[in-house]
Amino acid sequence: MKENTSYYVILGILSLGECSGYDIKKKIGNAIGYFYKVSNGQIYPVLKKLVSQKYADFRVEKSEGKPYRKVYSITDQGFAVLKEWLDSRDNQHNNELLLKLYFGSVQPISKNIQMIDEYKKIKEKHLEAYDNIAAYFNPGTINTPQEYYSYFTLRFGQVTAKAYIDWCSEVESILQEMDKGK
Repeated sequence: MKENTSYYVILGILSLGECSGYDIKKKIGNAIGYFYKVSNGQIYPVLKKLVSQKYADFRVEKSEGKPYRKVYSITDQGFAVLKEWLDSRDNQHNNELLLKLYFGSVQPISKNIQMIDEYKKIKEKHLEAYDNIAAYFNPGTINTPQEYYSYFTLRFGQVTAKAYIDWCSEVESILQEMDKGK
């Protein structure tokens, strides 16, 4: 069953340790909030769904003078669903790749290397396409405002694709060293 990414993010957070809904909100904000957002309104419905599907469980924690809180943990079935998502190769979107990499310790290093390599190949194809288009542009002969704006968006594509390729190369190199040292 294909769920929205927030579903897998919450499973991933639970794979790192028990959390209340508030703890999940804080971890998302502190750890992945700079590249992925989950609204507060999504957390509790997803937790309820995870519990109903037996992918998460909870216990009630009581503190004196405070309201009770539910502390959630991932089940073995939930862990299997998380691993299935991590194994999926739908990494067209940068945020999904970063999320999977953030939870990469759940996977063998070789799978993370493969994921980064596949993403790098996608970006290399993008760069090649941008470079082919760029052959038709010569900034010195641009005559209209629209030609400039077309050129600006093309350059954005070239520069960001190159940056992603460089980042992938760096991450692959580090992961390969980690894989040798284990």
